Amino acid sequence: MQLDLLHCLQARYGQAFEWPDELNAGQCEALARIADHSSHRAWADQPVSDALLRVLAACALSAPSKSFLQQADLIRVQRADLREKFNHLIPSMPWIADAPEFWVVCANGRRLRHLFAREGKDFVNEHLDSFFNASIDAGLVLMNFIRAAEEAGLVCCPISVIRDQASLVSSWLALPAHVIPLAGLCMGYPLAKRNLLPRLGLEASVHLDRFDDRHIDQQLAEFDQRWMQAQSISGKPQSAWTKDKQKQYSEAQRADWGAFVREQGFSTD
Repeated sequence: MQLDLLHCLQARYGQAFEWPDELNAGQCEALARIADHSSHRAWADQPVSDALLRVLAACALSAPSKSFLQQADLIRVQRADLREKFNHLIPSMPWIADAPEFWVVCANGRRLRHLFAREGKDFVNEHLDSFFNASIDAGLVLMNFIRAAEEAGLVCCPISVIRDQASLVSSWLALPAHVIPLAGLCMGYPLAKRNLLPRLGLEASVHLDRFDDRHIDQQLAEFDQRWMQAQSISGKPQSAWTKDKQKQYSEAQRADWGAFVREQGFSTD
């Protein structure tokens, strides 16, 4: 697996990596699977057993938790009429309807506040950091869910676009105050292997002692070149990543998110 890991990393970042002698074969295999991660949007016609899903959910919720507050919940969307609502929520993403499993990862600040409410005490930490703590917990659980699923032979696609309709999604899932939908998660067995997609070079994202983006334009140009080459290999129309992202975010997105978060009882002060 040594060559596989180094090949994945070189394909991902466009540069050679020195082999760390500390790694054994098992560690190398695990890191290679992480380096080879891809989101999937096509699924084999094979259900996922309830027993496996229960194990994966338990592994997901084993993620690190800020101050052991455990502020993340998982909702499996199984009821036929509810799945249908989600299937039609985002017409541009038909892979949601096709996925054998669709879950919603929630940030839950409700339990912590309940500890105070049941004792008749004020919750004195009602500020922006409280929202961040719950959201980060949920984000860690989301990534843990994806990693656990991939170790079990499944593949996933996170769906952040459900936050475009956060109030509607919350009403469907009966989310109370201080609980918000962080992301959806499509999950199933893969229909086919996907090509590994490149990432920005490490020099653009890994810093030593201080943040340094003095060479950002050069780093973006280098990544655009690798990105377009990867698209060419996949037979897709070539376009620069920088232009794609600029176009994608040239219109306001989720401008009402702050209002929704406040409606759910979180402070953004």
